[in-house]
Amino acid sequence: MMRVFSHGSNVNFHQSTKEMFAPDLNRIIQSFKESTESLLFGSIDVTNEALYVFGRLQKIEIDESADLFSVSYQQMEDGINDHIERSFADLEISHEAIFDVIDEKKGRVQNRVIYVTFWDEEKNGEITYFFADEHRVSNPLECVVTFWEQVSNVGRDVDFNLTGCAAHERKGKCKNHNH
Repeated sequence: MMRVFSHGSNVNFHQSTKEMFAPDLNRIIQSFKESTESLLFGSIDVTNEALYVFGRLQKIEIDESADLFSVSYQQMEDGINDHIERSFADLEISHEAIFDVIDEKKGRVQNRVIYVTFWDEEKNGEITYFFADEHRVSNPLECVVTFWEQVSNVGRDVDFNLTGCAAHERKGKCKNHNH
């Protein structure tokens, strides 16, 4: 059975949460990569007020059956190819933020950032990775931080696994009344 997790979305302050599965998340990030010249990949750590840019996304692979979330990227400074692998089972939630921003050089631009959050046993806390268009706005990293503030809590109150169980419970109760 495929694991379901929440995907919180904030599009110009319209918040929603939907069910997400590994193939869907893979497709969303892949199509984002294909729609842009260069996609930045890194992590955001609000607790330590840190933003790390690992490099430019080369390839993403999300394979639930292999328990794999793998990102290949080219390092920013030296162009060396590198990758990060995480257990898909540790994925907690994904987010997508899309906002119209007024860019100092480009005027009004719609910008998008995708975030994927995992439980990190070593840190005993979460680690959040981001994917952001490098060239859409003049300051993409500012958007990564600002958008995260707007979207990070969206969908955290929804557990589609629980919703599914609750639905089965209700179905059982309804059955008793339909003789």
